[in-house]
Amino acid sequence: TTSAALLIDPEQSLQTLGQVHHFMTHDLGWLFLGFVFLGLIWLAWLAGSRHGDLILGDAEKGPSYSTVSWFGMLFCAGIGSNLLYFGTTEWTGYYFQPPPIAGVAPESPEAADWAGAYSFFHWGISAWATYAIATIPIAYMLHVRRSRTLRVSTACAPVLGAQSEKVAGKIIDILFIFGLVGGVATSLGIGIPMISAVASDLFGMDRGLALDTTILLGLTGTFSVSVGAGLDKGIKRLSDINVVLAIALLGFVLAVGPTAFIINQAFDSLALMLPNFIEMSLRTEAGQATTFAQDNTIFFWAWWMAWAPFMGLFVARISGGRTIRQVILGVVGGGSLACWAGFSILGHTTMSLVQQKQPGWTSLLEDARSGNAFDGPQGVVELLNALPFSGPISVVFFVLTFIFVATSLDSAALALSAGASKNLPVEGEPPRWHRLLWAFILGGTALSLMFLGGLQVLQAASVIVGLPLVAVMGMMVVSFMRELRDHES
Repeated sequence: TTSAALLIDPEQSLQTLGQVHHFMTHDLGWLFLGFVFLGLIWLAWLAGSRHGDLILGDAEKGPSYSTVSWFGMLFCAGIGSNLLYFGTTEWTGYYFQPPPIAGVAPESPEAADWAGAYSFFHWGISAWATYAIATIPIAYMLHVRRSRTLRVSTACAPVLGAQSEKVAGKIIDILFIFGLVGGVATSLGIGIPMISAVASDLFGMDRGLALDTTILLGLTGTFSVSVGAGLDKGIKRLSDINVVLAIALLGFVLAVGPTAFIINQAFDSLALMLPNFIEMSLRTEAGQATTFAQDNTIFFWAWWMAWAPFMGLFVARISGGRTIRQVILGVVGGGSLACWAGFSILGHTTMSLVQQKQPGWTSLLEDARSGNAFDGPQGVVELLNALPFSGPISVVFFVLTFIFVATSLDSAALALSAGASKNLPVEGEPPRWHRLLWAFILGGTALSLMFLGGLQVLQAASVIVGLPLVAVMGMMVVSFMRELRDHES
């Protein structure tokens, strides 16, 4: 319904979205920064306290999934193809326009160091903390309290009381649905053009809306089959395939690429990020002409926030038998390390190509310097073409990206159908028809938003739907702390 309303008057819709987006990032952006920073402190306390030993479920049964499968599912659902796209290209934005905190010249060696540092920051500890903040309260209600529902409102019940089953609870679940649809749409708006660019290079097809639509339809069909098959037969198998392909691809790039440069640059990035972490976390650029924080950190935190309740539902569902500490360390620590590895290998390889003046990347950067938007999807293609055995590697990359996106989407469809269900078997799954319905809704919504205005609209949508979820997640944390108090009494 929302997508249809936006499409009725696209120009007015774009203007309205832009105004709301500006207000939320410039006037209310401090809410995102403050919540994520305080949430990270809360998680560190929780993991280090005696509560970290609390087992989510039956201690005698052990974990529901092996550590490899468990982490593979949560990582694929939480990051998807964004690892491949942003890992390859994100550093370029900070390289051309270094953050004010850096005080360095654009396109300098120092700018390259800060580009790596901010890539690590935006896809590291704080980002994955948003997922863990949402996961722990939901996992407690599901596995310890044995809730018959898998909804965000259920995790707020200790604060809302009977209202969790009435209007207040329904509003929370609706906000969750809007947030997830906006987050998924943004991921599709980034992943599909990248898949299209690789497909165009492999098969000689023209890039454009027609190819994007064809790929989206293929993705919708793929993740519809997967989500219809259920968690164990669908999502778990796709995630296992993803993990193997991703490790193989990244290992190959590390081995044949500038290995020493990749590792050294990764250390340089960490050496800048860690001592500047607090300032990077809280800096709003108030009173300055720059909008770096609004365009980057605040947008990313809003985007991660839009995904967080979904990840809370999904990771809670697969985390039975694990301790709170294991979940926090796996999500925050494991997710951060895996992202840093991917960003180092892909991003620092392309950084090396720029230093070597590789023709494809040189042309892309010259075009960006002239004022045009940087063609990120083509940057991915140029990276693949610069590798040995570029043809077979491009095929592997295409398959990996396709499955990455499909895995994220079928995980989202599972979480949406669970969140919209009134009653489930304990640790059970919604009916197949319900999961398939949400699979098609996600695909249709993403297509309409892509048609409306591309990535700019998708980014605005993520920020707009992410802001109300700050209050929802704060309520989840308070509810969980009350549950812990009652659990010990």
